[in-house]
Amino acid sequence: MAEEVVQSSYKKLASNTIIFAIGSFSSKLLVILLVNVYTNYLTQAEMGINDVITQIANWMQPLVTLTISEAIIRFGLDKAYDKKQVFSLGNIVCVAGLAVLAVIMPIVALSGVADKYLSGYSLLLYVYIFSSSLKLVYSTFVRALEMVKLFAINGILTTFFTLVGTILFMIGFKMGNTGYLLSIIVSDLISVVFLTITAKLWRYYDFKHIDRELLRTMLQYSIPLIPAQILWLITNSSDTFMTTHYLGSAKNGILSASYKIPNLVATVYFMFGQAWNMSAILENDSEDRDRFYTNVFNLNQCLLYVLAAGCLMIVQPLTAIWLGKDFQDSVMYSPILIYSSVFSCFTTFLGTIYLASKQTKRSMVTSMFSGIINIGLNIILIPRIGLYGPAISTIVSYMTVFIIRAVDSRKIIPFDLKVRKMIINNILLAIMTGINVAQPYVKTKLFSYISLPVLFIVIMVLNFKSLWAMIGSKLKRKKTV
Repeated sequence: MAEEVVQSSYKKLASNTIIFAIGSFSSKLLVILLVNVYTNYLTQAEMGINDVITQIANWMQPLVTLTISEAIIRFGLDKAYDKKQVFSLGNIVCVAGLAVLAVIMPIVALSGVADKYLSGYSLLLYVYIFSSSLKLVYSTFVRALEMVKLFAINGILTTFFTLVGTILFMIGFKMGNTGYLLSIIVSDLISVVFLTITAKLWRYYDFKHIDRELLRTMLQYSIPLIPAQILWLITNSSDTFMTTHYLGSAKNGILSASYKIPNLVATVYFMFGQAWNMSAILENDSEDRDRFYTNVFNLNQCLLYVLAAGCLMIVQPLTAIWLGKDFQDSVMYSPILIYSSVFSCFTTFLGTIYLASKQTKRSMVTSMFSGIINIGLNIILIPRIGLYGPAISTIVSYMTVFIIRAVDSRKIIPFDLKVRKMIINNILLAIMTGINVAQPYVKTKLFSYISLPVLFIVIMVLNFKSLWAMIGSKLKRKKTV
């Protein structure tokens, strides 16, 4: 019986991962395809402004929503709490935050304080945050209801309308950044309406009977995640603002393009991460929890090594084919960011431990190191070595936080990180990164054409055995003894 429960946990994680992957695949494929549209229909300066506006929205959303979506998934999956109250309180917190923002935004726009960064997009920025915040709350609650198939269908629908909006606003009407924002806003609002109707979410509205104790509990859980998310966003987006400050929007456009290939690694992890987040919460009190974490992390890191190595092997030809001619210099910085994406995914995995165990204050403290290191190194490096500065600061900050979380989170759940495997694979990835970074400065590409595929095969061989063993022994149905 115990063995059946264990196998059920792995099967559920695998099943949810597949469903989330199907739902996410269309949107992620769209992002990949639209990179060519963005890099051909936007100038370097427009691309830089686009990136800044997106990052501002990402920074403001945790403040506006008080990261209440994290509380929705944590308490919504917990059978000890009333789902009606969880969803209703999530709506109240989100709408209240948006109302406050509606008062603040005009004041900021009229004062001219942020003109350098908002560039006249303050109204669209508010609508963008409004629509994305509501979508986050509603789609997260659908996951809390474990309606993962509906969540996946919603992802496909959102992708379709984003594509339609991009064709209409950017290619048809040639509206530039305005068209980019409008395509996302429209698709997000359609998503909210679709989820409300199909999941019959109005059944979970209960604004007459507010559980103040649950509201306090949810806010105690979510509020420490505000600085944690912002500090984490500092690592992800301070590069954008500081590059714009020191080098200008055009250079930031190059940096933004440099993230396109590394984001492929994060995209694949995101598909797994959504399922893993649910499993971590549901398995938090299980007897087999430590072994479950060990096996899942082992599978996770094997996949990330192979994926990152594959990206490092093809980053040069892929950049030449995929990105516009004005963004070819991004190949000089992409390899470092590809390597950093592995540690970004590792730290996200470890952060799930804090969420599942309700230790969100520890998430805030560990994230603090990331922000401090990233900003400090950017100040030192960007004026001296240009766009290599944000790339180096990103990888150093991620590696540091991973080490801190690896020590701290395992005090809560003492699972095995497989350190020896981690060291060997990271040495090989670092060599591949170094070869790619050096390539623009050497006359011949023959060495990289030979060495990169060889190193990729080595990493494949090292990790294939573990992948096969994990799939064979944990994800396959066993006969009941």
